[in-house]
Amino acid sequence: MKNQQDQAIADFNQAIQLEPDYAGAFSNRANAYAARGEFDQAMADFNRAIQLKPDDSDAYSYRGVAYAFMGQFDKAIADFNRAIQLKPENTGALNNRGSAYDSIGEYERAIADFDKAIELKPDDAEAYSNRGNAYTDEHQYDKAIADYTQAVRLNPEDAGTYCNRGIRYMAKGKLDEAIGDFDKALRIRPDLIEAYDARGIAYHRENQEERAIADFDQAIRLKPDDAEAYGNRCFSRALVGQLSLALEDCNKSLMLRANDAATLNSRGLVHLKLNDSEGAMADYSAVLAMNPVMAIALYGRGLAKQRSGDAAGAVTDMEAAKAIQADVANQFAKWGVTGKP
Repeated sequence: MKNQQDQAIADFNQAIQLEPDYAGAFSNRANAYAARGEFDQAMADFNRAIQLKPDDSDAYSYRGVAYAFMGQFDKAIADFNRAIQLKPENTGALNNRGSAYDSIGEYERAIADFDKAIELKPDDAEAYSNRGNAYTDEHQYDKAIADYTQAVRLNPEDAGTYCNRGIRYMAKGKLDEAIGDFDKALRIRPDLIEAYDARGIAYHRENQEERAIADFDQAIRLKPDDAEAYGNRCFSRALVGQLSLALEDCNKSLMLRANDAATLNSRGLVHLKLNDSEGAMADYSAVLAMNPVMAIALYGRGLAKQRSGDAAGAVTDMEAAKAIQADVANQFAKWGVTGKP
């Protein structure tokens, strides 16, 4: 990909040398720079393209995308506004502005833009997928799934949308449908890390820990700094008794993503299974410092206190946990850890 971008930039350099006032060459070179993450050069070229052709709707839209990648959403939206003002039927700009609104939490505005893009171009798979993302952020999962379904009907090779729909199915507890979507995504894009992470979680929820571990393995092969995959693999390994490996995974995850509550909870469980009460108490206490009413951490710390001889402290923590989550003791029993307050 980098070689292609280098060649593209070289070609546009030549085009600009031959025709210094060719706005399209500046705009295209800017896109190539932006794809490489070289935003200063990209902005200089977008600015020059707009200076040469102030009525170019696409140039404003492309520059807006670059601003969005840089996290400058106010400037991005201003550019998308100008692009749409110049060309009201510019569905690309509508999609881009909708995505920018979605990124800053203005979901109704985002959905309105995607609605308009779909009205103008009913076969716009990207608009359906983007609107699905906005519905997801609003926790309207049925609407999100409907939009993702329409998106993949229009574009059956969109691995990302299959993955997104799978995640929404998983949120609704439809694990078979979720795994089916992750399978489809990975057939299209065998390097889609998010699909391995998500399918691993789905397998874990089906108590298929070996399959879950295999997916987290693959995610880590593709992305050696995938903190989420290390954390998830830690938990699955803990459940199948691979405690030393689990501890290594949790430690690695926390090196990459310090103070992550889920991973600290997982490591607390590993410490309990290793009969390291002090380590378990430290991890669960760290979680409770961030969230004092997390039942898992309270009950886990109670178990650790019980094992270390602090009977009164154990009862306090474990009863507090059960008041928050009545079945918390059963949850630990499923994980292979029991105790009597």
